Amino acid sequence: MSSDSLATNGTSATPAVLVVEDEAIIRMLLVDELEDAGLVVVEADGADGAMAILRDSAAIGVVVTDVRMPGSTDGLGLAAWMREHAPGVPIVITSGFSAPPDCQVINPAIIRVVSKPYLPRDVVNLLAALLAPMAELSGPAQ
Repeated sequence: MSSDSLATNGTSATPAVLVVEDEAIIRMLLVDELEDAGLVVVEADGADGAMAILRDSAAIGVVVTDVRMPGSTDGLGLAAWMREHAPGVPIVITSGFSAPPDCQVINPAIIRVVSKPYLPRDVVNLLAALLAPMAELSGPAQ
């Protein structure tokens, strides 16, 4: 789903998941699992695209981002940017490296670091648990 369609169709009771991953196959597998679970998903292949989506849409309920990505910043830079621009949005960081020890200093909204390789189903379960209370607060879809 593009950010344009999210802006116009963002009436879902469940907030969208923003998946930020530069490796297309990994992103596609995770997005497919999330959509199969009934979640609304928006994709970005880097932090620059993710920042544009977050600036343009209030419908993002959680961000899943890889740490290492090409572009002007990486996943940790995105998390630092979100501290000021999207402070209430929870962040799940995925990494093939050991977890950075200062994630909570970067942004207290970082709730989990998931090591790669991971099973997409495990990330789906984590995100579904995060988004369920948000959906209950927003009430039934109209």
